[in-house]
Amino acid sequence: MSGINNQQQQEVARALADDHSEVDKLIQRLLAALDQENKSQSFELLDLLWARLAVHIRAEHLCLFPSILEVPPVNFIGSGGIPGYQEAKSVIDRLRLDHEFLMRELGKAVNMMREQSTHSDHDIRVRLPNVRRSIVKVQSRLLIHNQLEEEHIYKWVNVLLGDANRSTLIARIRHEIENIPPRFNV
Repeated sequence: MSGINNQQQQEVARALADDHSEVDKLIQRLLAALDQENKSQSFELLDLLWARLAVHIRAEHLCLFPSILEVPPVNFIGSGGIPGYQEAKSVIDRLRLDHEFLMRELGKAVNMMREQSTHSDHDIRVRLPNVRRSIVKVQSRLLIHNQLEEEHIYKWVNVLLGDANRSTLIARIRHEIENIPPRFNV
């Protein structure tokens, strides 16, 4: 395999795994702001986390998952690092459920932060731990979720897709990840 092909094989995994790392750093910053009871910074970081995770999930739902599930069934041989079709579908279904959980939990945290804008500082100190608990749930779920993606689905791109499809997928994923809501473009 040429160097270009090998580099191309690593691009999908690298783009999405790097995004996992950035989201994890953002969660760490958010937890620190919550621990410091910094309401405005917490809300800004929570809003950014929601947006970053949403574009990552969108990239997987619109680009990655369909690219894998649209591979001809004959290519899913179930050995040598290549999944069977049912295995791939099952993993993708699980990841979609995780995505629903993550966005629902983040939505609850955002709503809790919004409600706090009308409360006194004392009330906020009582309520911020609830937001923190939601973020810790998201963080815990993401650890397992990201590991499943990085150890399975991202690698499957390399064994199931040809160079042209992989190149197109890389461009589409990068476009979706970079397409963050305008309020975050500074």
